[in-house]
Amino acid sequence: MTVLIVDDSSIVRRVLKGVVQRYFDEPLILEAKDGSVAMQAVNAYEVDLMLLDWNMPVMDGEAVVKAVRAEKKHNRMKIVMATTEGGKASVLKMVKQGVNGYLVKPFQEDNIVKTLDKVAGRMRAKKS
Repeated sequence: MTVLIVDDSSIVRRVLKGVVQRYFDEPLILEAKDGSVAMQAVNAYEVDLMLLDWNMPVMDGEAVVKAVRAEKKHNRMKIVMATTEGGKASVLKMVKQGVNGYLVKPFQEDNIVKTLDKVAGRMRAKKS
């Protein structure tokens, strides 16, 4: 399982990384501080799941979703927005663009886990 966490906040990346490490069995976790760095990782690794912020410098989350979904080779990648943009219009816009799940900041660990359960489905490998 390869998980890419994309957020310009190192604190948010650390929180998400901790939950992902507890949720998946030995995940490969990649981090990116903006969409441009995220796209480099997407093109270098076979990413299974991306946790993606919307508002970032250089390349925002919306641009990342459009770029990823434009490439057929990335179709199986699951994308979860993890953002402050929680309005109904924002959520619907990103779902139409191919996002598989949505987390609104500030988030709690149980909400992250529920979203991972919903999105990751069969990819999940429970820890004993």
